[in-house]
Amino acid sequence: MLSTQPYKGTRDFYPQDLRIRNYMFNVWRKCCLKFGYEEYDGPLLEPFELFAAKTGEEIINEQLYFFEDKGGRKVAIRPEMTPTVSRMAAQKILNQSPTPLKWFSIANFYRYEKPQKGRLREFFQLNADIFGEEGVWADLDLLLLNKAIMEAFGAKDTMYEVRLNNRFLINYLFEQVVGVSGEKTKDLAKALDKRSKLSEADFGKVLEKLELDATQIKNVGKIAKFTIADVKRLKDLPEGANDLVNLLELAENAGLKNVVYDPLIVRGFDYYDGNVFEQFDLTPGNNRSMFGGGRYNGLISLFIKKNVPAVGFAPGDVTMLDFLESWKLLPAFESETQILVTLFPENSECYIKAMEAAQELRQWINVETYLYPNEDLTKQIKYADRKGIPYVLILGPEELKNGTITLKSLKTGEQEEFKSLIDLWKKTFQK
Repeated sequence: MLSTQPYKGTRDFYPQDLRIRNYMFNVWRKCCLKFGYEEYDGPLLEPFELFAAKTGEEIINEQLYFFEDKGGRKVAIRPEMTPTVSRMAAQKILNQSPTPLKWFSIANFYRYEKPQKGRLREFFQLNADIFGEEGVWADLDLLLLNKAIMEAFGAKDTMYEVRLNNRFLINYLFEQVVGVSGEKTKDLAKALDKRSKLSEADFGKVLEKLELDATQIKNVGKIAKFTIADVKRLKDLPEGANDLVNLLELAENAGLKNVVYDPLIVRGFDYYDGNVFEQFDLTPGNNRSMFGGGRYNGLISLFIKKNVPAVGFAPGDVTMLDFLESWKLLPAFESETQILVTLFPENSECYIKAMEAAQELRQWINVETYLYPNEDLTKQIKYADRKGIPYVLILGPEELKNGTITLKSLKTGEQEEFKSLIDLWKKTFQK
């Protein structure tokens, strides 16, 4: 016998699960459309080289699903959307499409990693991106969009925190404070990105492997405790690093109270090259990263000979669901079917009238007809109750004789008679 379990790290979405997923997707979609973002989609398969160019060693060497197709081409299943949307945006910009482009997608991705809380091998993400605007107003637009999304889910500012940093600032501090440059800067950035997950002793061992001396290790610890006040005191910041200060000021003026500077935020992808951020769930005992985003101004230059600034973020469904459940923000999901029409097969006229009633009601609401007409009315009502259908419609011999329709509420147990279906709909369902 074949197993009934899905592939490790993936999920089956039964009707109740899919209601939750659709709810999340609908919130994402409505908020993006309100902010003027246009929806797009891209292929699940891409050339291997698209991700190998800039995504990052950990993704390529450990997590990427790839294979050779029948034409001998090396193909990868997308682990993220940024390279794909950059490729698509490059084509539009090459064709002289007006910028900025404000795009979003809701798509699924695959990464071969150990399934655990907040991480699966298949997951869905909202990807929201802006191409063609280099000012931090674009970064702010995404932060405001994110706030709108969280508020639409019922979240308060005290439930989560957005932590910002800047790649230019990070490299500057590595060079000026630690005394590290070149390729070692990348290795140190990756080590710092994992600092919050390691003990002080384990983090020290990681730094020793990078062949840093005692003074340099001490200075790394100094950087890890930097505040935004420390950043403002720095002189001769490189171009781009001031974007962090500017964005924090704009965020404060826009009322984003839970947006803060965090020197430990690095982001693992190689293409990030400016402001970066991560959102953290502040559930007691579960203070973990939910998702992140940032600037990737240099990525489109892989496709066209043009410098096109870009910024984006990508909340995922797994961590978002964890957040909503931990804060008890999920609404109660009822059946999407409003009425079950019961059947009386022993009376052919009742059967025909019931089917006609179901068809007429479907122009206003969702209606299911019972499929086993040989079962008695009690069983039909129990079926509706088990499925969470709130009403049953009864059109039997008595109703046919009186020219009425009976509607029974399974929540209250009360029954009401109506002379017409339009009256039934108006009184019970029209809002």
